[in-house]
Amino acid sequence: MSKAVAPDEPAGDSSEIAARLREEAAFGRLPLTRGEREYSTRGILATGFTYAVAAWCFLIGGYAANYVGAVQGIVVLVAGCVIGVAISAAAAALACNRYGLEQIDYTKTCFGQSGAKVILVFYVINQIGWTGMILVMFGRGLLNVAGAFGVDGGEWVVRGAVLAGLVVSYAIIIRGVHILNVFNAIVTPGLLVATGLLFYAIFRDGGWTKVLAAAPMAATGDSRLDYVVAFECGLGAGFSWWPGIGFLTRNTDTQRNSLYPQILTMGLAMGIVCTTGLLAGLLFRTYDPTVWMIQVGGKTFGAAALLLVAIANISASAIMMYTAALGLRHVRRLRFVSWPVLTALAFVPVLGYVAIPELLYEKGNAFLTYNATMFAPISGVLLVDYFFLRRQRINLSQVFEDDPAGHYRFYGGFNVAALGCMFLGQGLYLWLLNPVSLATHGPTRFLTASGPAVLVPMLAYFVLARWWLIPRGIGGYGATVEAIPLRRPNI
Repeated sequence: MSKAVAPDEPAGDSSEIAARLREEAAFGRLPLTRGEREYSTRGILATGFTYAVAAWCFLIGGYAANYVGAVQGIVVLVAGCVIGVAISAAAAALACNRYGLEQIDYTKTCFGQSGAKVILVFYVINQIGWTGMILVMFGRGLLNVAGAFGVDGGEWVVRGAVLAGLVVSYAIIIRGVHILNVFNAIVTPGLLVATGLLFYAIFRDGGWTKVLAAAPMAATGDSRLDYVVAFECGLGAGFSWWPGIGFLTRNTDTQRNSLYPQILTMGLAMGIVCTTGLLAGLLFRTYDPTVWMIQVGGKTFGAAALLLVAIANISASAIMMYTAALGLRHVRRLRFVSWPVLTALAFVPVLGYVAIPELLYEKGNAFLTYNATMFAPISGVLLVDYFFLRRQRINLSQVFEDDPAGHYRFYGGFNVAALGCMFLGQGLYLWLLNPVSLATHGPTRFLTASGPAVLVPMLAYFVLARWWLIPRGIGGYGATVEAIPLRRPNI
């Protein structure tokens, strides 16, 4: 696994090998050394904030406005985002940063060499789904801005905007992470100003009294259920960051920068910005920011705000599709495909949002909750495995070992205990709270659905690992962390 050039390597080839290693680090799965990482404190804060306050914040806040008023909404959105991100980041951020690992490679230590591909499916669904959602929002924003200025449009405007956003995102990510770092440093100040002005415009006419008087738009009639559903909007938003956290923290320079900036930006800052959508939704009676931004600020300011959000959406889309393409490296037949071709393949499913943008956009609320269904149990299992069972020590070389004797092969490449606990958590969530129908069972109104979906898999896996895997020497628990020569490398 060493990146050093062999002592007998011809001098004329060393620069070519170094260039190939740099390319593999940027567009492949080799662990990153400290010198290859892009983000310092300033860079990760700027990128995290830009990533966090893409237009999905305003959309998520609008969803919460369906169920709760201003005070409850602010509490559940901020708390939910912070809690969801903290749980998601705890294991993934620190492990990916310490070892320079891509996120799906890291999950092999818990779910197994082949089991990690199950996680990859959820991972790619998340990235593709959110990319399509925010690009449709970008298109709807253009459509509404044009309508405000008296220009008629139709769904073809939305489709064209989604396609244009995909093209620009593709052009960005085939050039690597550095251009995103520069791009985000320029966009972030504008987003801060736009968010501040939106808050000002919301309170300008009626103040806090008018906001407090606004009732939820589509309450169920069960106040406790409404509160839980809104809380799940915040938690779902926080857990949605699980796929992106590993990518960002793999590229940060220190352990401290791998954790706290994510909680500050994707948790606290995102929760605060979500309240913009909440308050605007309550006042203007629509969850859709592409509608209320024009109403809040008028034609000129609304158009300017939508433009800034659209730029941030392109950046967020590029980051998500970068990670989705990188994840496809785990598919054996795609392992050696060139980066531009691999990236293009990742974009193919997103074309569904070009074909039927409005239909998929209207399902956004269910998709948001679906993210908590997916990643709450995954986060819980990884957290207990990394901190309590492995004590933050993994064998980096064995992450890339496909030999049956490899540490992370478990049973034929699958850790059936970890996967079973994950599916248990997902099933438990769906039983407690159906994301589509909002049907509930059991103690959902007191415990939420995400809480049990995290804690039950954690406890179950801890017991199974201590009583089954560790006594049998399965999974590399307590084994050496020194590099071992690879027999069947999977990279």
